[in-house]
Amino acid sequence: MSALVLPTLEEVVEATAGRAGRAGRKTGAANGDAGADRRAYPRLRPEEVRWLRRIRLKNGPEVTLVDLSIGGALIDTRVQIRPGSSIILELSGARSVLEVTSEVLRSRLNTLERGAAIYRGACAFSEPFTLDALARSPLVEPVESAPAATLAWQKIVVRYREGGTLKGYTLDFHPSRGHFSLWPSVNARAGERVIVPLVRLKALFFVRDFAGNAAHVAPASFQGAAPGRKIEVTFFDREVVRGTTLNYRPEAVGFFVTPVDGSENNQRVFVINGAVRHVRFP
Repeated sequence: MSALVLPTLEEVVEATAGRAGRAGRKTGAANGDAGADRRAYPRLRPEEVRWLRRIRLKNGPEVTLVDLSIGGALIDTRVQIRPGSSIILELSGARSVLEVTSEVLRSRLNTLERGAAIYRGACAFSEPFTLDALARSPLVEPVESAPAATLAWQKIVVRYREGGTLKGYTLDFHPSRGHFSLWPSVNARAGERVIVPLVRLKALFFVRDFAGNAAHVAPASFQGAAPGRKIEVTFFDREVVRGTTLNYRPEAVGFFVTPVDGSENNQRVFVINGAVRHVRFP
């Protein structure tokens, strides 16, 4: 198992929610660390939640989203919201509005815009989003260019170049980042999260289940394969992955491969270029 790596400032979540979050804040306050539990969920920037058309205070003005997590939101407002108060945020998509009861954790003057004050407020949702429910919400619309991990937990098997393996769940993996969060379960506590750096990895296997099927034999032909460029990847440990790719770039950190057999346990494989011995295009 990899060593625990401290998250970057970009990962620090502004707010979490629910009874666990409130209990954590009370415990933290007693220990001189009132914000200790507000790091539980990764934050998504506005461009990563393109289904969200508008966010506003119920019966009030629109606000500007800074970032959003399943536990809370960081927003900019033209009216100051009072820390400790309860508000309702309206999240609007193309076809409906989702109302989320939130607690204001803090609010401060952030900037002046043409002489008008802009306040930045951190809000914790009274109940965290369940990602399955969010994915079923009519607010969510498929966006082809959106990151695959934007809205749902994904089961992954992480394989290291030296041979080690980790299994767990992630919702913040993105090829442009140097690391991602791995959780032992979708209900795990924040302290159970492991930060996994990509530089040490061989590949990430996005799987249907963790047990797999050792008896499965991949087909010899590419018949029925997913759209994309046919590719055969050989790792330094001699393991071979065959499938199709839409984003192969040898200068990038890595690239996705969709296996030839769409029914196998591996749904996608993110190959780390530094672990590749050679690539062949059949």
